[in-house]
Amino acid sequence: MLLVVLALAAIFLLARGTTEAGVRTVVRKPIAFNLRYPSDMKKRAPADGEYLHLKRDGLDEFIVEPLRLPAYKGDVGGALPVQASRELTKLKKRFPELEPVEEGKTRINRVAGYSIVFRASRSPRLYGRVVLLPQPVPGALDGVKLVMLATPDGGADKARDVGTRGELKTPYRSFRFGTEGP
Repeated sequence: MLLVVLALAAIFLLARGTTEAGVRTVVRKPIAFNLRYPSDMKKRAPADGEYLHLKRDGLDEFIVEPLRLPAYKGDVGGALPVQASRELTKLKKRFPELEPVEEGKTRINRVAGYSIVFRASRSPRLYGRVVLLPQPVPGALDGVKLVMLATPDGGADKARDVGTRGELKTPYRSFRFGTEGP
């Protein structure tokens, strides 16, 4: 009996395959990247300055925008905090009640970046995360900016949850430069 159960479990796992949950999308130009997102999120027509715009009913959004870094010497890790300071100034204009929560180095699928986590408003509760992600080549001056906005309805009970829990976790964790998935 045990052998039958093990055989059925093996067949189930093989039949299920290795496909990951969610809808896969690939953007080829101007910078190639791919990611997956939950089926209840919908692709919207990207606005000017956007490469990709995903939105779920309510306010949960995942937007990929261009990142342009000024010329720098040395490691990109030194240029990212300076750029993050500029991004924070822009965010404060968009969200006058913005409260920074944390910022610092991050990695997304082995690509070094820089993350800013914030509370956009208290009522209604809206949280955000912006990740600056240069292309993974030495001296890169371009890349992408991942802009995530989340509500408690989307699974973000606090600012640090944006991209790590709820609706935005899948696109954030699955983001990769290039057209091939994992």
